[in-house]
Amino acid sequence: MPGHIGNLLKGVCALLALVACVLLAPGEVLAVGMPARVVTLAVGAYVVDVDLDQAQPYAERPLTLTVVPHDSTLRLHGRIIAEPGLGTDATKLYAKLTLQGHSAVLVGTISMPVRGAWNLVIELTGPQGQARAGFPVTVAAPGAMPFWMGWVIALTPLVAIAWWLLWLHRYRRSLAGRQRG
Repeated sequence: MPGHIGNLLKGVCALLALVACVLLAPGEVLAVGMPARVVTLAVGAYVVDVDLDQAQPYAERPLTLTVVPHDSTLRLHGRIIAEPGLGTDATKLYAKLTLQGHSAVLVGTISMPVRGAWNLVIELTGPQGQARAGFPVTVAAPGAMPFWMGWVIALTPLVAIAWWLLWLHRYRRSLAGRQRG
C-alpha cells in the first residue's frame, strides 16, 4: 500500500507539471506560425491580407504587421500609419513596410505608446497608383505582471501541498520501519 501512495504522488506531480506547462504558454505561443488576427482590406485597387502577430495589441509593445497581396506578382511598397482614435491622447505614428525576401510580402513593426482606440492605416504604392485603407484596433495597457508569473504564484501552494504529502508519506514509512525493527 505505501508504494501505491508514492506512485500516486508522482502521477499527481507529473499531471500538475503538464497542466502548468499548457497554462503558462500564452495564446501567441500555442499558435506557432499562425497570425493572431487577419484583416482583409481593399487598399484602392490592391486587395491584401494584413496579419497581426497579436490579437490584442498592448501599449509600448511592438506590433508586427505582415501585408500579403492577393496578387503575388505585385511589387508594392508603403507604410503603416497609426492614427489615435477618439479619446486617445497621442499623435500619429509612422512605420515603413519592407519587402520580405524576394516575395511580394511586406512586413512592418509599429509600437503604440498609449492605450485606447487607434486606427491602423495601410498606405500602399504600386503599379496602379497610391491608395490607403485602415481598420480599428484597441490597444490595451500592459498587465501588472506577466501572464506566466500569475500562474506560478497561483500554483505555488499546490507544490507545497504535494511536498508536504510526500514528506508525510516518508515519515509514516520510517515510523512503520521503526516499529518492525
